[in-house]
This record gives sequence, C-alpha cells and structure tokens, in this order.
Amino acid sequence: QQQQQQPQQPQQPQQQEGVAPKWKEDEPRDFTKVPQEMNNRFEVLDVDHALRPTIISPGKVWTKRTQKSLLAKPTESILGSDEIKDEKDSAFDLLDALTKSGALPIEHAALHIVVAATHCFDKTVLEAAVQDNVNPIEKVERSTLIMASTVHALPPVRLIREAQQARVKAASPALFIEDTVGVHQQ
Repeated sequence: QQQQQQPQQPQQPQQQEGVAPKWKEDEPRDFTKVPQEMNNRFEVLDVDHALRPTIISPGKVWTKRTQKSLLAKPTESILGSDEIKDEKDSAFDLLDALTKSGALPIEHAALHIVVAATHCFDKTVLEAAVQDNVNPIEKVERSTLIMASTVHALPPVRLIREAQQARVKAASPALFIEDTVGVHQQ
C-alpha cells in the first residue's frame, strides 16, 4: 500500500470559544462569565504565563459601622458568621420591599464587580531589568491590557492612546494580532 501525502494547507488561526468577549453594546452582558473569559484570554495572550486568576474571599469576621441617627456618634461592632448572614438577609429584604419584589426597577443604580488577577514575576524587578534586559513595566502593561480588554469587551488598540500604540505593539505584538484574526467581535 502506498500512502499519498497531500500538502498541508496552512492553518488559519482558530477562534477559541470564550477567548474574547462576545457581546454587543445593545445586548445585556452576563457578568458571571467574565472570570472564565479572562482566564481563557490569559492562556492565549499571556505569553509569559505570569497572570494567575485570584479568588477574593471575604473574611469570616466583619466590622459594622453604624450611626443610630444623623447627629449620633458612629459605632462599630464585630459581626461573626451568623450576624453576617442576618445582615445580608436584612439587606435583601429591604431591597425586595423597596422594589416590590422586583416589580419596580432600580434606576440610577450602579453594579460594581471586582475581578482580580495576580501577576507573578520569576525574578525581582531589578534582576529582570539588569540580568535579562527586560522591562517589567511592559509585562505588567500587557497584563492590564488583557484584563481591561476583557472587562470592557474592546480590542486593546481601542484602549491605548494613538501616540503609545507603536510602543505597546512592539512590546506586546500578540495583543494586536487578535484584532486581525477576528477574535474581537463588535
């Protein structure tokens, strides 16, 4: 038997599922998927593998600051896990009452989401600069652009001032390649 070898076609860069934010401004965004999108983008765009997802866990003991009335002195109390649960339940009950169980919209409200990552260096900043002749600021800049482009669902080029684009492109070309292969869709 003879096997014929066919010339291989050059492979086109494939878009990986979940690598780029895929939402449009007129559509609601599922913010619960942002951490996974960010992790996928770390794997694809962080060539040094220096970024790690960070889990933020609230402490088991909280400090509550309250004021009985407008002119009263503020007081502090320590809350344990049972008290924290009670306070959360009270807050949700109040929200439920104010919105009539969701029948009334909450306008002019802001939702704040905290997403964190840790940038790990193999060497100290001084060692990286002197021994490896590497600018650690460029590495951190790339990390922040990966995160910001994911959070804002914009290509990195739209987050950088025009005067700085050539410098950033020279330091982190992979951030700009994805714009040409259709990873970002608007």
